[in-house]
Amino acid sequence: MSTRFYKYLLKHVIPYIRFTTYYTSLRGKKYHALYKELQPGDVLLTIDRKKLTTLLIPGDFSHAAMCISKDGVWETSEMTHDDYTKSTFFDVCKESDRVVIMRPDLSQQEIDEAVYKCKSFEGAEYDASFDLGIKSLYCSELIYQSYQGNSLGANLEDFVGLGRPYISPTGLYHAKNLEPIIDSDTIQ
Repeated sequence: MSTRFYKYLLKHVIPYIRFTTYYTSLRGKKYHALYKELQPGDVLLTIDRKKLTTLLIPGDFSHAAMCISKDGVWETSEMTHDDYTKSTFFDVCKESDRVVIMRPDLSQQEIDEAVYKCKSFEGAEYDASFDLGIKSLYCSELIYQSYQGNSLGANLEDFVGLGRPYISPTGLYHAKNLEPIIDSDTIQ
């Protein structure tokens, strides 16, 4: 997983392969219900079932992001093939069939520190090797590293066969100190 060709595919080809050109299934009513519940520090877990990356990442979720504000400009931080990305909640939703908002069961000070830490990773490159560490990051690792000392209680078992500890979006879903607040699949 460290060849230049592999990294090129992961950053410049695979993210753009979709099995349909139609939009994701998340629409306005669901978006507004989700946005109403969103708070800084929340963890966003998503999946777009029409993307190739969803087939390559096992589990119920293929992506993770963090809410860092509700200012309409820089609301979420995420690691994508474009490296550290500042985006809006809408940007996350428009590329998702399902969004689950998870809230940390931590003190407000711990949440504020995590938001600050997450912002400090601006400029970080995407980690195509999926190695834990802060030199470069992948999506769920951004969340894990922002909430320092594994304060989320995430399981780092090797569920995907990398042969080393790994934190996946689904692993975040099962973290001891994250509670689901709202799931787009349950909104009528």
